[in-house]
Amino acid sequence: MATTIDYLNQVHGDLLDAAKREGRRAGGRRPRRAPSMGLVAAVVGVLLSAGLIGLIARSGGLGSDDEAGSTPAAGSTGGTATGATGATAGAGFDEEQDAMEVPGLGPRDGAESPGLSRVIRTAELSIVIPRAAFDDRFGEAVDVAEEQGGFVADSRSRERSGSLMLRVPAEHFDESLRALRALGTVEVESVHGKDVTADYVDLHANLRIARARREVLLGLMADAVSIEQTIRVQNALDETQLRIEQLQGQLRLLDDRTSLATIGLRLREQGVEPESEVEKASIPNAFERAAAGFVGVIAAIVIGLGYLLPLIALGLVGWLVVTRVQRRRTAR
Repeated sequence: MATTIDYLNQVHGDLLDAAKREGRRAGGRRPRRAPSMGLVAAVVGVLLSAGLIGLIARSGGLGSDDEAGSTPAAGSTGGTATGATGATAGAGFDEEQDAMEVPGLGPRDGAESPGLSRVIRTAELSIVIPRAAFDDRFGEAVDVAEEQGGFVADSRSRERSGSLMLRVPAEHFDESLRALRALGTVEVESVHGKDVTADYVDLHANLRIARARREVLLGLMADAVSIEQTIRVQNALDETQLRIEQLQGQLRLLDDRTSLATIGLRLREQGVEPESEVEKASIPNAFERAAAGFVGVIAAIVIGLGYLLPLIALGLVGWLVVTRVQRRRTAR
């Protein structure tokens, strides 16, 4: 009995010693330090500075490449679209004609040939007219389009002001603008030209290739000897025919947009405030704006970091050099 008690006392003492040692170890550990507020403030300051510099750079304040390398848009205010000569494409595209208009041309060959030039010409005009003259000038604008061989695609009017969307032949684009300017005082004018010659040539080349493939498939269909072969060739033939129809539709659209120029005209009498276009608020619109804003801020920060990182690196190098020199002096 006494032996058992002595053993238990010894075990109790060993447990107490182990607990004391564990307590000393725990007490000797240093608590984890929270991140320094100075470091957090420095990181936030760098990000804010980078965002500010990025916004300035994107707006062209630091000589961004987009602004420095940009050229005046074709047909800026008061001018006409550059390279619009020869923009009169034939409006009546024939489905059954092959791409013989561009014989021997590859997808990008001949894109600069003057005879193949295709330019989409558009203009926006805002004109202030005399008082009590809206009805007369509105009718004169319609007459201008009809006299030039065009038509009114859309019109909208309210009290003493209104707007029209005119489609006129591309060869009469300049004459139509001159006649419309004479209706009153031009307040705003913008003229644009978009060269789509390369797209036009590509569509013709792709159409020629698709028609050649259709001829090959028709020959294979005639030589098919089993139902399986017939079905496979028929599926390929259907896909090719669909591709041909799509290309023809794109060519018709391109012909229409290049053969007929578009002029947006706004008329308002003197003393009438210009109509403001208020964008209707919507949830999808809000999400799109939020996403665009998020991407814009991130892009500005990234651009700003591109300016700041070299400066930060130089500062760190200088700090390390100064610190090392001070340590050597202290060691002496």
